[in-house]
Amino acid sequence: MKNIMKKGLMALSASLLLIAASGTAHAVITAGGSTIHNTATLAFTGGSTTASVNVTIDTIASAPTVTVDTTAQSVNANGSHTYTYTVTNNANGTDTFGFTASSADAGVTAGVGLDVNGSGGLATSLLLGGSVTSQPNTVANTIVIPAGSETNLQVGDIINVGGFPYTIAVGGIAAGTIANPGAVELPTVITLVPGASPPIAIGAITAGQQIGEIQTFTVVVAATVATTPGTDGTHTVNLQGATTAVTQGPAGAAVNYSTDPATVLPVVLLAGAQTITTVLSPNVTLLKEVRNVTQGVVAFAATATAQSGDILEYRLTATVVVGANATAASITDEVPAFTSYVPGTTQLNGGLVADGTLPLPGSLPTTLANGGLPVNSVGALSGTINLGSPAVVLFQVTVN
Repeated sequence: MKNIMKKGLMALSASLLLIAASGTAHAVITAGGSTIHNTATLAFTGGSTTASVNVTIDTIASAPTVTVDTTAQSVNANGSHTYTYTVTNNANGTDTFGFTASSADAGVTAGVGLDVNGSGGLATSLLLGGSVTSQPNTVANTIVIPAGSETNLQVGDIINVGGFPYTIAVGGIAAGTIANPGAVELPTVITLVPGASPPIAIGAITAGQQIGEIQTFTVVVAATVATTPGTDGTHTVNLQGATTAVTQGPAGAAVNYSTDPATVLPVVLLAGAQTITTVLSPNVTLLKEVRNVTQGVVAFAATATAQSGDILEYRLTATVVVGANATAASITDEVPAFTSYVPGTTQLNGGLVADGTLPLPGSLPTTLANGGLPVNSVGALSGTINLGSPAVVLFQVTVN
């Protein structure tokens, strides 16, 4: 059982128009998990005897191929975006690929919160099957691999063959048997469902082609707030990881990899999988003006004159000057000293806002009294001020 749930496969980029008959980079190696069997026979008058040796082929560590659905995304402050990563095993056998996500944050008020694979953590591990074909396929939509190398390839798994994704069919794994003193090896044959990929013709997959399982995982980037109004910030997310298989030779070690372009050898760069989330920062202005209604003043201005008993009308205009739309916007105001609020006069974009009873003098609307009146552009969701479409609040007071 795999240690994570398989998710929907992201489409693989491939320039091939049909399955290539030539081998891949692993064309000259043997599949991990396969067995080299050798039997020697001693013949003599009256009989014979045999002796045999089995050699199990190790998996050679190899960095996976990692792609991401999009390398850049823009979100509003306190918003989030989910990136889906696709991982393909490039090794000659089964390997485990670990991933840790980290974020470099610039122009934002705090570090980003990352959620890898919906677990709330910052790391994940993928067990991916892999092999190398051992002979040409004699049946359409099949591949042939050494017996024993099918470990961790299961029905329903998605594997990369010739640059295209294929699904292992139900009942599609006919496990072979390794060679023994009495018989040659019977290879494993795997039947594939092409789906949107090109059908595999007889003989199209020759010996020596690497095949590897594909899985996906997600990273949720929870955007914070830009430091400077009107200036966007960024959350740059990179993955780091290592395989569990080792390279060949006395100094064999697991392969380390990273999506960070600043990576230096011997860490393998997973190019094109760094994501940059831009945190959009609106530049919002608030203009407060007044006019004397009793004296018949039509235009709003920064100042006014009044006498006792006059009714003054205030206008508050919230405008996004540049950048992203403002969200979670609210306006808080006080009834000015020496005045009394005129009930039923608060408006938002020309529509009346019901009066409340707490706790401001003169009883401004309850929402305003309790920490702010949510405001929005005409037709926008509550709290959203769109670029180029201001939110306008009016209310009236009587001069004592």
